[in-house]
Amino acid sequence: MYEVSSVVPLDALRNLDHAYDMFFKRCREISGNQKGYPKFKSKKSGGGSFSLRYSIRVSKSRIQLPRIGSIKLKEKEYLPLYGREDIKVLSAAISEKAGRWYVSLRVEQEIPDPILVKDEDKHVVGVDVGVKTLAVTSDGEIFENPKAFVKAQKKLRMLDKAVARKKKGSKNQKKALKKRAKHYQKIASIRRDNQQKASTAITKSADVIVVESLNVKGMRSNRHLSKAISDVGMTDFLRQLEYKALWLGKQFVKADRWYPSSKTCSNCGSIKAELSLGERTFNCGDCGFSIDRDLNAAINLKNLAGSSPVSACCPVGSTSVRNRPKRPPVGQEPNSSSEG
Repeated sequence: MYEVSSVVPLDALRNLDHAYDMFFKRCREISGNQKGYPKFKSKKSGGGSFSLRYSIRVSKSRIQLPRIGSIKLKEKEYLPLYGREDIKVLSAAISEKAGRWYVSLRVEQEIPDPILVKDEDKHVVGVDVGVKTLAVTSDGEIFENPKAFVKAQKKLRMLDKAVARKKKGSKNQKKALKKRAKHYQKIASIRRDNQQKASTAITKSADVIVVESLNVKGMRSNRHLSKAISDVGMTDFLRQLEYKALWLGKQFVKADRWYPSSKTCSNCGSIKAELSLGERTFNCGDCGFSIDRDLNAAINLKNLAGSSPVSACCPVGSTSVRNRPKRPPVGQEPNSSSEG
């Protein structure tokens, strides 16, 4: 207890108390539902993490942590806190994933109100999320899907065999498990890095972002597409689009789940009765219009917001600064955290 900062055990108890509070709250709200009971996280199964507060200083390539001292950062000049007097560091969260250590900082900073744009000058962008490509916008911009998991399947199969052939609990098995965990972490980092870049580019270029309300859990029930859908990470990508749009004071709009964006012709508005997944080009039988399937869906989403008031399209955010969510800690995203 005396070898670590006093904040570490206190925060652990606070987290445990919060976990029990949330569990009993769910029990009161949903009768008979016992899911979500806090589980003990051992050193073997649980991810290593702890929190620190007070006396945290950041320089260009190092970070000073209480009881630990000065640690060199892998990514130099990444944390945008050096020399900033308007930013106050509140706490630091240290976590370990696949042998790498990450630091996330929670800071206090005044965020200026976003510059509001007149309704007639707003740039509306429809975003169609898919499997072949991560996203296609109504402006014709394509964000490719790296397919990190699919490309790494052969390597993962070899690593899984290496783990299975080792004696359970042996040092060799621990080495094989560590090697496999590093490869899984690399796959996740590639996926998240692509999602972060795509979501940032879209939110910065648009004033109103229109997306589909996807039932991703139901889509994964299709055994032929479940692996490809999971590899895209649709839920996380849409989550990033939403919180970044609200940060910047943009409007984030979700179309109705049953809106036929892919089956509707963006030129004449007619709806196709059938459209298979293999048809990558949309050919309208009424007006003869031909266009890429994903681009057609993105244009329809854009037209949906332009043909009716935004409030009719089920908005989940507004340009009000009061409605903007709190920013997560600096470096919270796993692929953008600084390593020490």
